[in-house]
Amino acid sequence: MPKRAIVIEDNELVAETLKTMLEFFNFEVVVFDNGIRAIEEFISQMKLNTSFDIVFVDLVLPGMSGKEVMQKLKEINPEIKAIVSSGYSNDPSIAMYENAGFKGMLNKPYTLQELEDVLKQLSLI
Repeated sequence: MPKRAIVIEDNELVAETLKTMLEFFNFEVVVFDNGIRAIEEFISQMKLNTSFDIVFVDLVLPGMSGKEVMQKLKEINPEIKAIVSSGYSNDPSIAMYENAGFKGMLNKPYTLQELEDVLKQLSLI
């Protein structure tokens, strides 16, 4: 059974690129452009006992910030594996991503190798 990932990213090109990269590693990927819809899907999938293995959260999103999305997801599932990604590498949420509950971080733009390293670090591939 393939691993499942949610990508929460408001830049369509970045979202599609990450989706393609994750599919390369045999992930089934769902993309959302805002955190509210992603959280709704996360909850509905948990009710069906089909949770996601990993969540990629852009730091800057419309409506809820990536950090706020992460807080909500951690309330729903404290064991969640989530990666924060951002082009703002000097943001404190990136520098100290563990404090916000993230398990890893990717600075945009990132390579397939960097993604692979994070997935291996979390024992997902």
